Amino acid sequence: MKLDVALIHPPSVYDFRKSPSYASMISEVIPSMYVFDMMPYGFLTLATYLEKNGLNVAIFNLAAKMLKDRSFDVEKYIKRIEADLFGIDLHWAVHAQGAIEIARIIKEIHPESKVVLGGLSSTYFRYEVIRYPFIDAILTGDSAELPLLRYIEEGPERTPNIIWKDGGKIRENPLSWIPESLDEFGIDHEFLLRNVKKTRDLAISSPFASFDEAPIAGVITMKGCPFNCITCGGSRFAYERAYMRRKLAIKSPEAIADEVEGIARISKMPIFFVGDLRIGGMGRVERVSKLLKELDLENELIFEFFTPPSKEVLGYIRRTSHSVYLQISPESPFEDIRRAFGRPYTNQSLEKMVSNSESLGFERLDLYFMVGLPFQRREQAISVADYFRKLREISKRLDSFVSPLAPFVDPGSRAYMDPGAFGYIITLRDFEDYRRALLSEHWMKSLNYETRWMNRREIAEASLDAYERLLAERYLQGIVDEEAYELAMERIKLDKLVLDRVERGIPIDDLKDRIDELARRSDARVKKGLSLYPTSGLAERIRNPILRALITLVR
Repeated sequence: MKLDVALIHPPSVYDFRKSPSYASMISEVIPSMYVFDMMPYGFLTLATYLEKNGLNVAIFNLAAKMLKDRSFDVEKYIKRIEADLFGIDLHWAVHAQGAIEIARIIKEIHPESKVVLGGLSSTYFRYEVIRYPFIDAILTGDSAELPLLRYIEEGPERTPNIIWKDGGKIRENPLSWIPESLDEFGIDHEFLLRNVKKTRDLAISSPFASFDEAPIAGVITMKGCPFNCITCGGSRFAYERAYMRRKLAIKSPEAIADEVEGIARISKMPIFFVGDLRIGGMGRVERVSKLLKELDLENELIFEFFTPPSKEVLGYIRRTSHSVYLQISPESPFEDIRRAFGRPYTNQSLEKMVSNSESLGFERLDLYFMVGLPFQRREQAISVADYFRKLREISKRLDSFVSPLAPFVDPGSRAYMDPGAFGYIITLRDFEDYRRALLSEHWMKSLNYETRWMNRREIAEASLDAYERLLAERYLQGIVDEEAYELAMERIKLDKLVLDRVERGIPIDDLKDRIDELARRSDARVKKGLSLYPTSGLAERIRNPILRALITLVR
C-alpha cells in the first residue's frame, strides 16, 4: 500500500536488542518499557487531522514491535513501507539516539521520500539535528497538524513552524502557528483499528508494547502548563521560552466528552485524562462531570491532579463513571523539597485528599515520588516507604510508585537553563552528548545531572533502595503478589550488580543473556500485579465481535 505519510515511533536506542545495557529503573512510572515504546498521542491527532484532509496515513510503532518480537528485522520491514513522507517523533530527549538512527535507515532505503522530525526535543535542538544529512525538515513547537499538511501540500516556504534544507542552506520559518484551542484537533480513536487493518500487525500498530495485555486510551485536555516544576520540559517556563506558547490551549468539555464517547463506542478500555481539569475553572470540572455521567460509561476513568483538589472537586469527578482512579505526584514526603521542586502544597492537604478519596469511594489513588530532587539526600529519598505506610492508615485504596528523575533534566526547563540556582549540575549539553549517553551500559551513566546533595552514583543507589523498600511495603500490604515481588527483586539485584561493575570498569558482556531474559519477563509488571493501570486483555475490551476477531488474528 502506498502511503502519503508514515508516522514512525522509534525505540530510545537502536538497536537495544544488541546492546549490553541496563535501563530498567528509568521507566518504572510510565506504561512504556525501558526503550520508551509508548508513541506520542500527538501521532493520533496528526493522523486524524491528515485523514480528514484526504491523506492516507499509517502509524508504525517500531519500538513496540522490537520489544514483542526479538527477531524482527527493522530494515527489511522499512523497505516494505512506501510513503512520500516519513514523520519521526523526537519529543523527549530520551529518543535522541533511536530517532536519528531510524531516520538514517529510512533515508538510505527511501532516498526520494521526505524524512521529517517533530516534537519538543527536536525543536530545542533543531540547529544541531537539522544538520544530519538524512533529515529534510523539522516541524517545531508543540503542534504540527496544520504545518505538516501545509508542508505536504505547498512546500516549506509557505509552512509555519519549520526549519528545512534548501539546497546547501538551512532555512527557518518562525514558530508562529500556536493553536489556542484543541477542539479542532480531536482524536478519532477508530483510526487505531483502521491502522491495524493497514499493517495487519497488532504489535506495530499498538500505542505501546503491552497494549494488548493492558490497553488504555487517553484524552489530551490541554497543551501548555501553568506550573513551573523546575526539571520539566513541559513547564510554563519551557513552553514560553523554548516553544513560544504563552497561552494555554484548553479543550472544551464538549470536545472532551465527544472524544470519550468515541472511545467508549468501540471499547471498554480505561481512559486517562491528561491534564488537571481544574485548569480552566470550576465550571469546566462541573461541565465535564455532567457530560461524562450522561454517557453512562462502562470504562474506568483515570484523572490526574497537579495539586490536591477539594472534596467538592472530587465529588464531581467521582460521578463520572462507576470506577474512577486518581493520580497525583507529591515527588517527596518532605514539604521543603516538594516546594523547591515546584509543587507548593503541604502534607496536610495531601493527606486530606487521601482521606476524601477513601470516603468518596474512588477505586484507587496513586502517588508518584521521585529521587534526584533539590535538597534531597539519601535518607530522605528512601523514606517514601515510611510515608506510604503512614498514608495507608488513612486509606487502603492507596498505591504508590517511586523512580529516579531519569534519564534527563529536560532541556529547556528552569533547572537546565539555570542549574546553579536550583542546586543542579548539568553534565550534557550538546545533542550528540545525549546520543552517546543513551548507549551507556547502565542507566546511571546516562543521567545528565547531579545535585548539590547527591552525585550520580548516590542518586542511582538511593533510587534502587527507595524502590526496594517501597516494593517490600507494597508486598507486605498485599498490593503486590509474591511472583511479581520476586521478579522485581531480581531486577533490583541485577541493577545493583551492573551498576557496581560499570563503576569499577568491569565488562558486563557476560550478563547480556541475563539482562535480555529479565527484559523479556519485564512485561510481568502488567501480568503479575505491578501494573500502573487497570488490566485486562484488549480483545475483552473491544465491543465489536468482528473487530475482536481481527485483533486476535493479527497478534
